[in-house]
Amino acid sequence: MKAIINPYNHTLKWCEEFFPDRSICSLPVAGKEFAEYQIDSVSILGVDEITLLDYNYDSALKRKLGRGDRWSLVLHYLGSGIRRDIPQLLDEHRGFAGEGEVLLVMGPVLPEFESREALFGNLEEIQPGEKRRDGVYLFREGRLFRCPAPLRSMRTLNQYFELNFQLLNTPRNQVLPGYRAENGVHTGLNVVIMPGCEIKPPVVLGDNICLERDCRLEGGVVIGHDVIIDSGNVLRRCVVFDHTYIGKNMEFSDKIVASGRIIDPVSEASVDLEEAGISSGLDGGWGKIDWTGAFEYLFSLFLAVLFLIPYAATLPVQFLLRRTRWFVKCSFDLYPKLWLVVRHRGSLIRRSGRNEDFVFCFSDSFSMRRDALQQKLDDRYYYHHRNPLLIVRTAAKAFVNRMFLSDDML
Repeated sequence: MKAIINPYNHTLKWCEEFFPDRSICSLPVAGKEFAEYQIDSVSILGVDEITLLDYNYDSALKRKLGRGDRWSLVLHYLGSGIRRDIPQLLDEHRGFAGEGEVLLVMGPVLPEFESREALFGNLEEIQPGEKRRDGVYLFREGRLFRCPAPLRSMRTLNQYFELNFQLLNTPRNQVLPGYRAENGVHTGLNVVIMPGCEIKPPVVLGDNICLERDCRLEGGVVIGHDVIIDSGNVLRRCVVFDHTYIGKNMEFSDKIVASGRIIDPVSEASVDLEEAGISSGLDGGWGKIDWTGAFEYLFSLFLAVLFLIPYAATLPVQFLLRRTRWFVKCSFDLYPKLWLVVRHRGSLIRRSGRNEDFVFCFSDSFSMRRDALQQKLDDRYYYHHRNPLLIVRTAAKAFVNRMFLSDDML
């Protein structure tokens, strides 16, 4: 049996408004893309080939889904216009559908069923001219049937929000993500939970998560990948998207934190993260001395003077090495930037992308392979936590890491 999944309908304008960089298929729900849950639902019915239609084609989702190997089926992910008429949809994909049975999942829904027999045991034939709602349909021998299965839907922003917690509390025929699951806490890879944190299940934590000291997660919390929750935060029934940093001592209840905004799913009101204070309080303000900035300047001056003679003495060697990997490994390219810092035209450590000229960035102290989004997250963390010890440690570790760069990173 084959299947066509068409998750779009006219009610999904909220997705484009609040999450313009996402399609409904790639929208994260309880730690996975919504399309993954829809494919999960269909795959357990014995379907061997699926066509997934996406109004807003997402190449990143295409790479993640692949060709369906993890579901032991063949998956076709295609861009498509919005189609609500099932006969027209079948006609457009006549080559795929063939002459056999075709299962159709229409709209942003997840069907609930215990077995194939339970789903197909009480089919309702659709009469010509009858209105076709969101749901699961079976096309068999030229006739169209509705499968009367209970549906979990997300036609509105609030339904999307609540679907996260429905899956957390009662997954039923769905599989929640996580490298491991223990006592209702589903965790991905590289999750760091500092002392003093309190986690009350159910909770989903994605990959590369850091919960700083004295954080509390309760009432159901979903946190995406590459997220830092700073110390003293309290989250209750919240959904946090990928690549998010939440500053210290914040408290959120029944909120979505995504795309640089805090969103209330009931009122559909939103506020920018900066305006909410998550990234504020970083500048000293008038009449205050930035002692950390002063230390960074003096430390940069110290490094510039310290390496002045070695740099000048090795100029002939630098000329020979300029087009080789050793020029970068020895950080000869960085020394002139120190004098830009001394002349107040840059910073030693980049701060939240505000600096065009900088010597190191905080990500360099961990790995030289971190992507742009992860670097932005690291910059924001550094901006909130910078102190003399962190400045010295970051510069030292970044300098050492450059010495061990592989050739493909130069």
